[in-house]
Order: sequence, then structure tokens, then C-alpha cells
Amino acid sequence: MYELIKTFPEQLIKALEIGEKASFKTQFDTPIKNVVLAGLGASGFGGNILAELFREELKVPVLVNKSYFLPAFVDSSTLLILSSYSGNTEETISCAKQALQKGLRPICVTSGGKLEDFAKQNKLDLITIPSGFPPRTCLGYSTLQLFFIANHFGLINDSFKASVLRVVELLQNEQQKIIDDTQFLSAKLARKVLVLYSEDKYESTLLRLKQQINENSKMHCWYNVIPEMNHNELVGWREENDALAILIFRADDEYERNTHRILFKKDVIEGISKNVFEIHGKGVNSFEKHFYFIHFGDWLSYQLGVLQGYDPTEIDVLNKLKGHMGSIK
Repeated sequence: MYELIKTFPEQLIKALEIGEKASFKTQFDTPIKNVVLAGLGASGFGGNILAELFREELKVPVLVNKSYFLPAFVDSSTLLILSSYSGNTEETISCAKQALQKGLRPICVTSGGKLEDFAKQNKLDLITIPSGFPPRTCLGYSTLQLFFIANHFGLINDSFKASVLRVVELLQNEQQKIIDDTQFLSAKLARKVLVLYSEDKYESTLLRLKQQINENSKMHCWYNVIPEMNHNELVGWREENDALAILIFRADDEYERNTHRILFKKDVIEGISKNVFEIHGKGVNSFEKHFYFIHFGDWLSYQLGVLQGYDPTEIDVLNKLKGHMGSIK
């Protein structure tokens, strides 16, 4: 896991190379009205960050579908993408079959498995990414392919390619400091339940960290965003609870009124908790800060797992669940 996280910047470069070689036969007779990504866990996360990073450019809504069933509105005007790293995610395969029944031509992103077979048998557009790794370590491969797909169909421009190269340079330059900082921070967070907060524009990075804390660190975690958190969850901070540790992700591009909300919230929580920490995003724009937060969170989840004596790669209970579900007809 250590090497897989450390080489994330290089993975982004390889992902760009894969995307540049992708070709598409799918055509739309009418304008695209929405984008639906069917995928779960790390395979579905790319849809969250696509919607968040490009929300000022995208003119159509993006939905991440984490279900066995496609929404009723999905039709020939939907850019439907099926993403499953293993290619065997049963919820995604279920959506694939429904898409075909509706006469749709989804685009598939996978490293193999049933989804690859499905795409080839039905002559669907297919982007194949490297196989043999834990799905959560292949975020760069799966996510960047969504950017290429959206660009091909005219939903975003191709400036993301240069942005990714700047991210690579940023992460390579900051890598050792991130490792040192997360090692120090993990000692403060071990054996706690983590609570993550950020401005809403960085919500996807909190989702990613929650997933990584669950899988790599074997810990519980929840998250919420500003301003939504100010309208409900803030009331719950009333009694001291030493089992909780709070991480607030900050950036220098916060909306001014949200900054006031964050500072007010922080003051309230610090009044009842000693375990409040801030993480400040680095980068010249939101694109770079998103990936900085993601990489920081990946290292933090790894450090927490190791510190507590866990193998960050091990997910035995998930494998048992897959075996159990596979035994049910």
C-alpha cells in the first residue's frame, strides 16, 4: 500500500496516456441532458469529483448512481457511464443489463471481469485500465477517464490535462512533507472516531477520506460540509466526547461568508473538545487543492492503519460479503 500511494502522481501521468488513446463510437442524436455514472466505492468516486471540479463549466447535471437500479429518467439523452474497477461489481452489472434493455449504449470503464466481457459482447465503448491492484488505489486511472469522456462529448474542455500535470508536480514536491505531517497527525487521531468538515466545494475529498479511513485505517468516520452543517449538526456539539477527533479542511478560496461560518463552528467545537485540527489545502486553484486533499487523506489513512497495527490492504470482511452475496441466487 505504501508504494501504491507514493506513486499516485505517476499513476496520474499513466492515466492521461490511457485517456489520450481512448476512442468512442457512441453518438447522440439529441443533445446530452444529463450524465449518470453507475459505480460504487472508489469506482463511483470519479463522478463525485467530476461534478464538483467542473460545476462552473458543466451545463448538465451529473448523478452518481450507487444502486442496483438506474433512475427512471435515464434515456437516450443520458451520457451513461458504467465504472467498476474489478468489472464484477454486481450493482453495476445490474445497471449494465438494464441499460441494454432500454436500448442504451453505456460507456464502460474497468480493468476486466464481467463488465469488460459485457462491453465486448455488446460492442460498447470500453476504456480498460491496469488490473491487479486494490480498487481504492486506482483512483487516478478511473477518475481521469471520466474527464476524457466528458471532454469527448463536449461537456468540458481539455484544460484539465494541463491541470493534472501541475497536480503531479505539486504532489511530487509536497510528498515528503505530507508523509511527515500525516505521521505526526495520526498519533493524535489513533483510536478516535473521525469527524471531517470542509466547505461544500470540497465535499468529494471528504467522501474519499471517509472511504479510506474505513478501509485502510479500519476506523469509523463521518463528514459534513459548510454551510449545511450549520443548519443542523452544529446543535449536536454540546457535550464533551473524547472519543471524537475533528478535522477541518481549509482553503484560501473559501467563500467569505463560509469562512465566518467555519470560524464560528470551530470556536463552538473547541469549547468542548481538545481534538480539533485544521488541514490547509495547497495549490494555486481548486483543481490542485482537491488532489492535494485526496493525497493527504490517502497518506493519513495509511499512517493510521499502520500505527494501530492493521494491514491497510486487508479488507477481509468485504471479501466475505462478496462471497456471501455470490452464494445467493
